Amino acid sequence: MEACKHYKKFGMRTEIVPSENPWNAWIYVYDEHGNLYYSSFETGLYWEYLEHLYNSPECLKEVAEKEVIEEELSRIEREWKEKVRLK
Repeated sequence: MEACKHYKKFGMRTEIVPSENPWNAWIYVYDEHGNLYYSSFETGLYWEYLEHLYNSPECLKEVAEKEVIEEELSRIEREWKEKVRLK
């Protein structure tokens, strides 16, 4: 998912991509030619980013539709509960 201005790195096009555990994320930053410039892994970042979008109308408008974010947050919460056995 494209990063909003608050999550962009180095002023370049940044993508935040869920990992195997979907609340975590890989960050990919691309230069002006579309080449990978930087990547990193952050625990809890995808969930944090979705919550940021959900609570920031300006950023949400820039990146996605609210219904999509709500569905993703619900899906991640269900998976997290399954992993930690909080059914």
